Amino acid sequence: MAKKRYRTPLHNTGTTVTTKTAYGSTSCMVIDINKYTIEDGSAINIKEDEVVCKDDVGFYITFRNRVDSSTADPNRYANSKNRLKLVEKEQTDT
Repeated sequence: MAKKRYRTPLHNTGTTVTTKTAYGSTSCMVIDINKYTIEDGSAINIKEDEVVCKDDVGFYITFRNRVDSSTADPNRYANSKNRLKLVEKEQTDT
């Protein structure tokens, strides 16, 4: 019987993770929502126990107890329709 050799995949997906973890949310990913607005100009409405985080894919809302919990955050790898489309507010010098 022939011995089967394992071959490593020849392709790369091209994704690079620049955050501390690939699946969890960390405190360095939490953003100040006062500096951002939704693309259509409306305000960001979140509950008291929620925060907005930014990763390599974009912005998402998660619960405070998920941040730095050493577990995967299901809100981070949710589909793209659940992600926020935020833009940075323009600075006004007054």
